[in-house]
Amino acid sequence: MSEVKSYEDKDGNLVFTSAYLKARNTCCKSACLHCPFGYTLKKLGLQFEDWDPSREGEARSYLADAGRVDFDFAPFVPDNAKFISIKGKTCGLLVKNHIVVKGVFLARHFQNQGLDKDIIESYYFN
Repeated sequence: MSEVKSYEDKDGNLVFTSAYLKARNTCCKSACLHCPFGYTLKKLGLQFEDWDPSREGEARSYLADAGRVDFDFAPFVPDNAKFISIKGKTCGLLVKNHIVVKGVFLARHFQNQGLDKDIIESYYFN
């Protein structure tokens, strides 16, 4: 099965995925949402949003996308669960203790652009 090259976001915009951008073999330096070359991350960084109980369904969808529906994030809320955003778009959930990220669960379209636990942890704790 081939990777999805684009999708329509909730606002009706066409968004290119990291698979499409990676196939181009070069970064356009436009700060693309799914930039697989690290440009957007270096330029804009990540943002972290506090836990909001009204977004529990959204958090569970990130667990499902990451193949971890069995993960119990209840012990981490509200203080140790954060939503991760890039360019103002929520891309996943992190759970932590006071010194280390314990888990990162990314939405499907954000899983193939190099946003791994170590990188997210470096942005969170700096």
